[in-house]
Amino acid sequence: MAAFVGTHFLLSHALRRPAIDRFGLAGFRAVYSAVSLVLLLVIFVGYHKTPSGPMLWSSDNLALQIGFAVVGYFAVALFVASLFANPGLVGSNLNGLSTRAPDGVYLVTRHPMMFAIAIWCVIQVALVPSARNAISCAGFVLLALVGARMQDRKNAALSGREWTLWMARTPFWPNLRHIGALGTIWLLAAIPWVLVSWLETRVTYQPVGLWYFVPDLPF
Repeated sequence: MAAFVGTHFLLSHALRRPAIDRFGLAGFRAVYSAVSLVLLLVIFVGYHKTPSGPMLWSSDNLALQIGFAVVGYFAVALFVASLFANPGLVGSNLNGLSTRAPDGVYLVTRHPMMFAIAIWCVIQVALVPSARNAISCAGFVLLALVGARMQDRKNAALSGREWTLWMARTPFWPNLRHIGALGTIWLLAAIPWVLVSWLETRVTYQPVGLWYFVPDLPF
């Protein structure tokens, strides 16, 4: 986990320019992706070879499961919304961003993907409070939140006024007063939420989300 987070920070910032000069932009992205995928595979294997317990408390708790369902749905909605017109995505053209009026999810936060990951990981630890979950989720939370701040600095340095004005118009931390601005995203998030909850059930061997409330589903 430390290697995954560390290489992300190094390749996204300190080593980005030297690596692009050495491999070219396409080569850099290929190296970045390969390193990330290999380390994710190592994390996945390590997670399943690590003892699943002991748990600090039981996930068989109605209030906890309702909290997971509600907060988890919000995290999935943020992630889905982040796939549309997101200036923070790799390769986005920031020209003219300073004249764009924030709308939709960007009234909630300018880093919807990062906060989707961080929120999902926090509720994972609350739901499955094991050592292996705490280690893996803490790494992703650190990567998301510190990475978001570092992305702000990098984009401001690269685009100057464009990202600086975008930062002034959009919140960093989620502003829950504007969650209604997600609009139809709340509906679009339904299927991904079901699928992610199913995957969570299979990975952690703990019934969560829909599978906690309807445990006899045949899949």
